[in-house]
Amino acid sequence: ATLDNFTMLRWNAINLEEEHLGFPLLGTPITAWAEKAADPTINEWNEVVVSSSLITRFADALVIHGVSGWSLLPLVILRQNLYTDPRKPVAVEAEVIPFGEPDENSPVLLTTNFALTYYTVASDIESAKVDCYLVVVDSEGISVESAVAGRKMTADTVAEAMKEFKVGDLVKHRHLLIPGRAARLSGEIQEASGWNVIVGPMDSSGIAGYIDEKWPPEPE
Repeated sequence: ATLDNFTMLRWNAINLEEEHLGFPLLGTPITAWAEKAADPTINEWNEVVVSSSLITRFADALVIHGVSGWSLLPLVILRQNLYTDPRKPVAVEAEVIPFGEPDENSPVLLTTNFALTYYTVASDIESAKVDCYLVVVDSEGISVESAVAGRKMTADTVAEAMKEFKVGDLVKHRHLLIPGRAARLSGEIQEASGWNVIVGPMDSSGIAGYIDEKWPPEPE
């Protein structure tokens, strides 16, 4: 009944232009606690399910009882996903980011600014405790393979990013490690940027092993 009421309130506010029905809707998933379960975790889990239903049916605010991290996290993620413009990929800022304590001899890695790609790469670098610089190129929020195929990441955009972020001032070498899925651009990037391009692993989980084995690169 609550979901139906919320839906009708929003429907009337939009279609019938009922101004007073457009105010925020407060949801209270108290039915999840109506019957006390043998394990309180069950009630808390039920509250997450009910809360999720309310969020998808226009609840603007929730009063909830459970405060466990595992119960709050999915609700926050659901809210963020619902209130994200589906026409615009989730992206991070294009910049050069140091990981660990890099110096002038540390490797320089490349990735796109698609949020999922960036956080995956960043997580793999941090967990492997690799000291490096990560150049995040503006690909309009698209993953590496798609950005290469759709010409959102090109040799020119990479070269421009390297120049804009003054990557050459951070290290004394001129070696750039690019994702394996951008291998087809290696020659063009090398020509446009003037850096020696090294094709890295296909997956960021292989970065640590790759750097351990092949960094620094052998002199040509």
